[in-house]
Amino acid sequence: MMKIYLKILTVFLLMFSCQSNKKEGNNLESALEKEHTSQNNDIDVIITQQQFSDFFPKELGDYKLIEVSEETVLSRTITSAFYLKGEDMKNNMEYSIEDGYKKGASVIKEFETSYRYKNKGEGDTEYIYEERNGYQTIAFLQPEVNLNEIWFVYNQRFSIVLEGTEDSDKLWSYIKEKDLKKLDKY
Repeated sequence: MMKIYLKILTVFLLMFSCQSNKKEGNNLESALEKEHTSQNNDIDVIITQQQFSDFFPKELGDYKLIEVSEETVLSRTITSAFYLKGEDMKNNMEYSIEDGYKKGASVIKEFETSYRYKNKGEGDTEYIYEERNGYQTIAFLQPEVNLNEIWFVYNQRFSIVLEGTEDSDKLWSYIKEKDLKKLDKY
């Protein structure tokens, strides 16, 4: 008997919902049309490796650019520049950029979610959530392996990570506004 009441109640709610949607139909249609239009305004072209190569500076302090490479993992393409300080391979740095060219791209959502929930690290691992020069940043510090990174989003499109042995403030000092501005043309 209870199942019959639930079915009747469900049908009644659906009918009521349809009636109220008819009254608001014009508003709903215009809202859907606006959403469709904004989705079509997404950028349709991913930046090439060569275009990203032009973004990376030739030097980051004492670190010299060695190579720029591109890697695709699970349909996500990350372009990375590798830097070396002196001859020792232990003194290296990786500067990576991923193009979240579609609104709502997973790389941008990942950053926003991580920043919002402010995860805590396990053991000696530490996360630092800080606004630096107007950018929300996440620093990931791993003292047990002597590796740190700083991650942020530029222009609501580009996920940028700088990873190395330097502390998070020093890593951030290598991020230059003039380099970031190169991305504005895309």
